Amino acid sequence: MKAKSTRLTRKTLSGVWCALILPWTDRDRLDARRFAREIRGYGGTGVSGVYTGGTTGEFYAQDDATFEQVTEIACAEAHALGLPIQIGASALSTRTTRMRIRTAIRAGADALQLALPFWLELKDDEVKRYVREVAEEAGKTPIILYLTMRSKRKISPAMLGEIARDVPTFIGTKDTGATPDDIKTILKEVPDLAIFGGEDFFTKIPAGGRGGYCSITGFNAPKVVELYRLCAEGRLDEAKRLADLFHRFLHEGLLPMVKEDGLWDSAVDRVQRVAGGGVVGLRCQSPYRSGTEAHVKRLLAWTRKNAPELLPAGVR
Repeated sequence: MKAKSTRLTRKTLSGVWCALILPWTDRDRLDARRFAREIRGYGGTGVSGVYTGGTTGEFYAQDDATFEQVTEIACAEAHALGLPIQIGASALSTRTTRMRIRTAIRAGADALQLALPFWLELKDDEVKRYVREVAEEAGKTPIILYLTMRSKRKISPAMLGEIARDVPTFIGTKDTGATPDDIKTILKEVPDLAIFGGEDFFTKIPAGGRGGYCSITGFNAPKVVELYRLCAEGRLDEAKRLADLFHRFLHEGLLPMVKEDGLWDSAVDRVQRVAGGGVVGLRCQSPYRSGTEAHVKRLLAWTRKNAPELLPAGVR
């Protein structure tokens, strides 16, 4: 049964939202038991909610049956914890997106997180048409636009303002590439839009950001929540040291796996989650390469040496 939670609106959407990673079997099928266990692992951590899809959740590797299974398990387990859940329903066409939206709503999704169709770069009128049509399908269920350059284009602040005025259920954005100045510019067009970055709360919350969709939360959710709360409460002097540690963790501990070892984000996110005690495993869907136990050990060694405060309880 769905636990009662705050309805997500432009005013209430905030905080730390954790990306859910899918555990695969050796035949690239969803391991449903491990997935349920993984979601339960975020109970009591202080996160504001969880979400599926995106790069971390390998939405691009899911057929319709897998998407439905993921969505049903994620909604049921999140609500059992009293956590709201956003379902990533991105796809290559409006038609497929609409089908996934219907699945998500049946399962009880609290919101939908959508990237633009990305095989061909959408023109301005196509962006507006896409958002209008998916919002029509979603009805009262709110929409968060995932603004990623993997969709091959940016949406200007002026267009975001136009969309927000035309589509009241468009409540927020996920844009890890937005600068503090970008946030301020967007908020001039849509003052109440909930704009999210990643774990960079220290710079983006003072500019008007509301929180983060953070894959890094998988390593140590309570510590990321601590950083968010310090920044949200305006205690930036206290937050700076922790913000600097997470910045180093990202740039010195994780990014070398991308730049030197050629791992994609989904593989790196698995490495940090396994290092943090998650049960998702390291296997990514083929043809994308996976991280290894050596990567996990390397990340833990770096953290023990350079940022032991970030180590999760029980991993020290």
